[in-house]
Amino acid sequence: MASRTSRSKAEHATAAIRPIVRVTPHEVHIKDSNYYDEIYASGKRRREKDAILVAQFDLKGSAFSSVTPEEHRQKRSNLEKHFSKQSVTNMEHLIHENIDKLDQHFKRAYESHKAVTLDAGFAGLTSDVIHKYAYGINSGNLDHEEFNEKVRDGINGLFKFGHISYFFPIIQTVMKSLPLEWLEKIDPFVYALRISKENVTHQTKEFLGGKSSNSKPRPIMEIITGSDMPEHLRQLEGLSNDGFSLVLGGTETTARALTIAAFRLISNENMRKKLREELRTVMPTPDSRPTWSQLEQLPYLSGVVSEALRLSTGIASRSPRIAPTEALLYKDYTIPPGTRVSQTNYFVLTDPEIFPDPHAFDPDRWLRAAAKGERLDRFMVQFSKGTRNCLGMNLAYAELFLVLAAFVRRFDMELFETTEKQIAFVRDFGTPYPDEGNTTVRATVTGVIKE
Repeated sequence: MASRTSRSKAEHATAAIRPIVRVTPHEVHIKDSNYYDEIYASGKRRREKDAILVAQFDLKGSAFSSVTPEEHRQKRSNLEKHFSKQSVTNMEHLIHENIDKLDQHFKRAYESHKAVTLDAGFAGLTSDVIHKYAYGINSGNLDHEEFNEKVRDGINGLFKFGHISYFFPIIQTVMKSLPLEWLEKIDPFVYALRISKENVTHQTKEFLGGKSSNSKPRPIMEIITGSDMPEHLRQLEGLSNDGFSLVLGGTETTARALTIAAFRLISNENMRKKLREELRTVMPTPDSRPTWSQLEQLPYLSGVVSEALRLSTGIASRSPRIAPTEALLYKDYTIPPGTRVSQTNYFVLTDPEIFPDPHAFDPDRWLRAAAKGERLDRFMVQFSKGTRNCLGMNLAYAELFLVLAAFVRRFDMELFETTEKQIAFVRDFGTPYPDEGNTTVRATVTGVIKE
């Protein structure tokens, strides 16, 4: 069997011969890392989303499902100030509170000599953080002994259902009309999805009705449903779908990046020791609470975070853009206005011309590049680019830096019944999945660091 590196070289060699392919009657895919910014352009260059693509997720009226840039700008503007770097910095305490809860799980696992499911723990943390930040409620995942995965099951249900609903959108209508007890028996994942959406809709409806969360600071959804907002932006369907989009985007993708980083750090003692020594400069004791800003200054930790994001890829599927009034030029090809054009994040993030030995988790590649004055970050497309890049990228970065710092500085672990197969990107369900099940990493806690 060919190695992943040799397969990657073969993939990119083939792409060098035929980098542009018509993948559907209406869509062209271009596999060229240097052309990404042309497709996902920002500024005055108009780009629209594919209406059929956004319909598959049943998020009508949300910023995510907006097709035109005008509609998207109007809806996103109410949300994005809450995800600025300063806003996320102001809520670091919320991330620390949930790290403390996760740490208690690890300590109990150490005392009881039981394996802990890291991916479930990380998803529990990211889910609890975004629920509290967006709605002022504790979704309670980390309060369960084995982590409550109902929200995560709903997210996985949406992703795994996505390809079917793309071709048969009427199935969504059928699923929404079925009694819950039927749906639970037919498809537990879709059942969990519907429960999650109904909970979010209920909470949004209460805010629209004037109910206060009594949380300080006020949660995002309470603010954007306020009576001082324009009436056309205070529609239940759009706002509840905006809220669910935050839950979707704020849970699984960041948890996958944390899981991949944890797997690699546990697997490589030298890497773990090197990172721990660097962390001691800002965490003199395991209980130290460095800020995100302090951790960002650590070059090796920054390399670990970058590799985790690069190899987790963000979304797995193509996300085409349409230039409605502009003909795009690629080499000798002229792409007519109105054509769907796409690239795939995975191909950019594993391009061997940019990232040699692309499937290796190598934090030092970022230090070597910096020493040469190379900017690898311009090819970090896991959050997409342009005006529709990921709204929550600052929150994701803060969680990655803070969680990984605590994880490495406070605990030693060994993998338990886990191989690379369980984190491999084999299936595309919107986000990367292994051949079977979900991305899963189990470990035993072999030590709680005291100094």
